[in-house]
Amino acid sequence: IQTTPPKDTCSPELLMSLIQTKCADHAMTLVLKKELVAHLKCTITGLTFWDPSCEAEDRGDKFVLRSAYSSCGMQVSASMISNEAVVNILSSSSPQRKKVHCLNMDSLSFQLGLYLSPHFLQASNTIEPGQQSFVQVRVSPSVSEFLLRLDSCHLDLGPEGGTVELIQGRAAKGNCVSLLSPSPEGDPRFSFLLHFYTVPIPKTGTLSCTVALRPKTGSQDQEVHRTVFMRLNIISPDLSGCTSKGLVLPAVLGITFGAFLIGALLAAALWYIYSHTRSPSKREPVVAVAAPASSESSSTNHSIGSTQSTPCSTSSMA
Repeated sequence: IQTTPPKDTCSPELLMSLIQTKCADHAMTLVLKKELVAHLKCTITGLTFWDPSCEAEDRGDKFVLRSAYSSCGMQVSASMISNEAVVNILSSSSPQRKKVHCLNMDSLSFQLGLYLSPHFLQASNTIEPGQQSFVQVRVSPSVSEFLLRLDSCHLDLGPEGGTVELIQGRAAKGNCVSLLSPSPEGDPRFSFLLHFYTVPIPKTGTLSCTVALRPKTGSQDQEVHRTVFMRLNIISPDLSGCTSKGLVLPAVLGITFGAFLIGALLAAALWYIYSHTRSPSKREPVVAVAAPASSESSSTNHSIGSTQSTPCSTSSMA
């Protein structure tokens, strides 16, 4: 029993996969290269849209089938233009059919959303250093036949903060950025944690992401790329409320100075208590010396004048 067709037999499935769909200027164009058709040993007798009156042109090295979105049986929805490619081949009694699509870019809207929690419920346009931020990219209306992909993202903080790369080449950039599971509708999601190690902290920033819409199956020639922007406000953190996710530079400096001041005051207080509460036995003796009589020798006067007392030692007289 033969399970695979012989090499000199046309494969309709492979033939249909070679049809390229291009969408531009409100028109759909199908291209089929003759060189690939000959390699499959196929003989094509016709290439049309769903409307058989719309036939492909023979342009020497390829077949080209083109139609505006308003004719040849095009089906226009809120997000997509659809039709059917119909190919007649000599080795098959029935035509081969393939669904073809173009995105209705005039009706599609791409949005960036910033959220304060991983539940993606409370939208915001404000971020705070040291606090986790969650981002979702979506297209409206949704297109079930296409996949929304996140290619890159960065945060532009202007001349004060520069540019912070968040996602490059579809991968997270750094330990403070995490790619999250898509939403139930397939919208890409990620989170990031922003720290500042310089002052002053910028007050605004622009979040910019590049996304691509690509077909879930079929040719990748229909990939559509868009860049989406979102303006963000940046608020300075409360120095009295330090989170476990990190401290910014002003908070660190304030805490350090406060600790130094408290330590200095505590040391002064301890020394004051120590110097005023020592036991009398350890204090310096108080020596009362009577005024010398006029008949005392000069050597006695010299001995009395050389007696000294310091807080760290005790001197006595004979």
